Amino acid sequence: MRIGMRWSACNVLWWTLASCAAAPPAGDASVDSGAEAAVMCPPSGTAQPQARGDAVGAVDPRTGLLYVFGGDVGPTVMCIPSPMARNDLWRYDATCDRWESLDAANPPSARARAASAYDSTRNRLIVFGGRFRAGTSGSYTLYNDVWALDISAQTWTQLSATAGPTPRANSAAAYDAVTDELLIYGGNTSASGASFSPQSDLWALSLASNTWRRVPAMGTPPSARLFHSMVLSGRSLTMFGGGGANAFQGPFNTDIWRMDLTSGQWTRLLDQHDAIVGRINTGMVPEGAGVLLLGGHDDGALGNRNDAISVSATGEVTVHNAGDTLDQPPAGFCDFPANFVVPAMGTPERRSAAIVAIDAPRNRVLVYGGKTDCGLANDVWIFDLATHRWQLSRGTFDGLSCQRQERTNCRTLCN
Repeated sequence: MRIGMRWSACNVLWWTLASCAAAPPAGDASVDSGAEAAVMCPPSGTAQPQARGDAVGAVDPRTGLLYVFGGDVGPTVMCIPSPMARNDLWRYDATCDRWESLDAANPPSARARAASAYDSTRNRLIVFGGRFRAGTSGSYTLYNDVWALDISAQTWTQLSATAGPTPRANSAAAYDAVTDELLIYGGNTSASGASFSPQSDLWALSLASNTWRRVPAMGTPPSARLFHSMVLSGRSLTMFGGGGANAFQGPFNTDIWRMDLTSGQWTRLLDQHDAIVGRINTGMVPEGAGVLLLGGHDDGALGNRNDAISVSATGEVTVHNAGDTLDQPPAGFCDFPANFVVPAMGTPERRSAAIVAIDAPRNRVLVYGGKTDCGLANDVWIFDLATHRWQLSRGTFDGLSCQRQERTNCRTLCN
């Protein structure tokens, strides 16, 4: 497989393939959820976003198109990042392997490490908070504003809201369609790039009235955290991992919590499991009444991961793919040998802080970008929820290790 040279049939023979099952155009209200129209794929072109991590996004379930907003495109040199936030908006069509830059009106300011959720009632991407800094030093500006991208109209709207969460980054969000509320948990309220102030508050924003309410915790709630993951599974809010004030190096959280949204009761579903090491910035999507965990960054020798693990609503753990395995430990900070890992080929490069978006009508998950040991990624992968197998959709060399670029005579992990 040549990672950088992938072409779909739609790209190569677009003028004859009227049977290519591309998604209908965004905004077509006549298309039922999950339905797809047979249309021709246009030429792929060369446009694509800059490689990035800490972006937000969602899949429009009506069309299967992935929307990507903002994030950090700053280069990483010797594992030291140079934050550079963006506020651009992109759309990816996995059927035709095509990126498109969108000029949506009235966008939010540039930011990374925001939280987002898909508003299924109004077909919107909701974005909360995040951080921005001009330059490579000094304090960050933290946000607690809420923005909505109308996917059909391709317009942004800032939602006026009553006093709610304090400005923060690295919180987690979910949308509750039953109560029509955006749920926000925890995050980091420190504006310093050298320290974290993790929080443990849960807030709900009514998207009908744009009013915040603090959700009281029943029982023993999870600890204060940032870099955690959260999704809604049925009437349960499920949260995993993250870190506390020492989230630069760990230890990271191994626990999985569930909150019954009817009673407000928190319950620890799983404290630890051999297959689920502590990690941050993990991709998580609902899977039935349980959840699916994809990748993240652990606090052990491996660091970034590319495993795929299901956890049922009762805490049973199933490892679908263990991912890369450690071979030769690093010689020092950011000094990875060429044989640092035994790569599980046919899976994405190990990564964290990627966009991991559920596409429920097509029973799949789209994974875009993120942070790897070799920089920022810019590829798109599809995880089939029926077979629990990976498929490459858009390949690039950004952030890939030397082995995954299929190069020989690698001197280090990355080159």
